[in-house]
Amino acid sequence: RAILEGLLIAWEKCYRQLEIECNNALLVESVLIGRAASSNVAELRLINCCLKRNWKTRISHILRSQNMVADQMAKFTYDNQIGLKLFEDPLISVQEILLSDDDILSRVI
Repeated sequence: RAILEGLLIAWEKCYRQLEIECNNALLVESVLIGRAASSNVAELRLINCCLKRNWKTRISHILRSQNMVADQMAKFTYDNQIGLKLFEDPLISVQEILLSDDDILSRVI
């Protein structure tokens, strides 16, 4: 669900170039080889439709261990409330993770 919501928000905010990293290898594979378009899962079909819009997107698989930023953001927002939390600026704890990881830092800059 997070990928679909992220795509919709990015489109609404007029971002036209997007890089998506996901630790769900099966989802990434389904999208990349085109299975999402004919999936019985409505969410996968919606992701496929979003990716076909007039913008540049790239989706890639990352290991769970490389997903520390997303994990940190999820921990920060866990307050038993259902809904989407949108960050305009990175959390201090996320900035610390980025600064401590040269690989991520070089991709951000």
